[in-house]
Amino acid sequence: MSNRLVFGIIGGAGVAATNKFNHLLEQKITKGNATRDSHHPIVISYQATQVPSRSMFLEGRGKSFVPGYIEISNDLKNSGATILCMTCNTAHYAIDEIQSSTAIPFINLVREVVKAVKKDKYGTVGIMASNGSVQSKIYEKYFQKEYPEAKIIYPSDEMQSEVTRGIINIKNMNRFSSLTDSERPKGIFKNVSSHLKESGADVVVSGCTDIRVDFSGKDCEISLIDSLEVLVDVIFNMHNRDLVSYE
Repeated sequence: MSNRLVFGIIGGAGVAATNKFNHLLEQKITKGNATRDSHHPIVISYQATQVPSRSMFLEGRGKSFVPGYIEISNDLKNSGATILCMTCNTAHYAIDEIQSSTAIPFINLVREVVKAVKKDKYGTVGIMASNGSVQSKIYEKYFQKEYPEAKIIYPSDEMQSEVTRGIINIKNMNRFSSLTDSERPKGIFKNVSSHLKESGADVVVSGCTDIRVDFSGKDCEISLIDSLEVLVDVIFNMHNRDLVSYE
């Protein structure tokens, strides 16, 4: 095989979000003037469906996901991956431990999202994320390091329950229901983002990649920084630099 970058994707959290990632990446590269398969990156996707829930672990209600992610990271490394990433925001709680146990570079999705917020100089940032992410303050950690000037706000307890309901409904048949169905994730996330806007947010961060499966910037009343799209952009840019170097 060539010396090109090989991206290892730890996905399955969720399955639809990982499939959406691959779809968005292919589209972005094709629209970026790719004309043949060799213009696309080498990607190994691992749907880690059997690893314990990241959020439930951080909520104190389940087993640790960390050993499973370390094992999968090593499997991807042994399969030829030269750089890894996780499509799950919540899993970034343990990214340092996972990376140190694998000895392979990682793309830090949460850090990249915060850098995107900083680039556009947003002041008040509303975050839609899993309960585990919220309770463990994953985003605060990186905002304090990268952009301490930002003010972070979260949904009310009632609206955070709606975020959870929306994430759950991404994983079941409700995401295929009509737009007027109260169980449709798109409508749920639109209501939460409107609530964050009313609470003073200048921008909403979609801090759970499942959200992107049924909710995007065109559905949001204010600016949206979507974590899955950020990951696509980072890999797109890395791949283009690598492709130029390789050629």
